[in-house]
Amino acid sequence: MKKRSLIYLATFLLIPAFSAIISSCEYEFVEPDRTPITTEVSFATDIVPIFNASCNFSGCHAAGAVPPDLSPAGAYNSLILLSQVNTSDPLNSVLYKSITTGSMKSFSNADQAKLILAWIQQGAKNN
Repeated sequence: MKKRSLIYLATFLLIPAFSAIISSCEYEFVEPDRTPITTEVSFATDIVPIFNASCNFSGCHAAGAVPPDLSPAGAYNSLILLSQVNTSDPLNSVLYKSITTGSMKSFSNADQAKLILAWIQQGAKNN
């Protein structure tokens, strides 16, 4: 009889506890802004500042640190030479994927990703 009582007690305690845990988990999905950027994106004035704010630090992607070099002087050549951009398939560019779903996601935001994608879609010009 004790065994049955313990099973009932465990059931009545675990089910509400498990339900409380599950219902307390909340995930808010934020739909990304998919409005296309129609103005020309400049590498020098739009993209390099993103790298300077998020990537171009000592020990990260500064000159002489972890490739690609995202310093103002080396960013464009490094991205092109290391095949980080794919203008024929921008969504699969290494640069875009790393800042949206990869290891660099926590260092960027949706607006920055949108600008980088637009720059790649526009031909990844050194402008």
